[in-house]
Amino acid sequence: MAVDAGFSWAFIAAGAGMQGIALLLARQPLRLLRAGGRAQGVVTGNEEAVVSSGRGSPRHYFLPIVSFTTSQGERIVVTSSSGGRRPMAKDARVDVLYDPAEPHKAVLATFRSLWLFPLITAIFGVPFLLFGISGLL
Repeated sequence: MAVDAGFSWAFIAAGAGMQGIALLLARQPLRLLRAGGRAQGVVTGNEEAVVSSGRGSPRHYFLPIVSFTTSQGERIVVTSSSGGRRPMAKDARVDVLYDPAEPHKAVLATFRSLWLFPLITAIFGVPFLLFGISGLL
């Protein structure tokens, strides 16, 4: 059964759009890796975030609060934008990436913090691209 070319191009556009979004999401980790600011941080606490979806009970997430010292000797405290269902242990050592020009925008140097969302977005875009391309063949 033949697929309409317009339908195929719509799927290709959706898949390409998702790949573009994945690249945009990957810009921050790539910029931080190029900037070269690395430090060993210490978890000083956890900030609790409650997310309610309207159905079921609200979910509790814990965002680690990390303290680190830049290569210039400045002490910085940041709250991570990614966390988990359990709080990180106080005084745990974590690697931190930061831009020396903007050390207050530091992130934990973990796969989850750096690459999870770009990777998921890219993976979800591949079937759209493949379906669209196969419809043109």
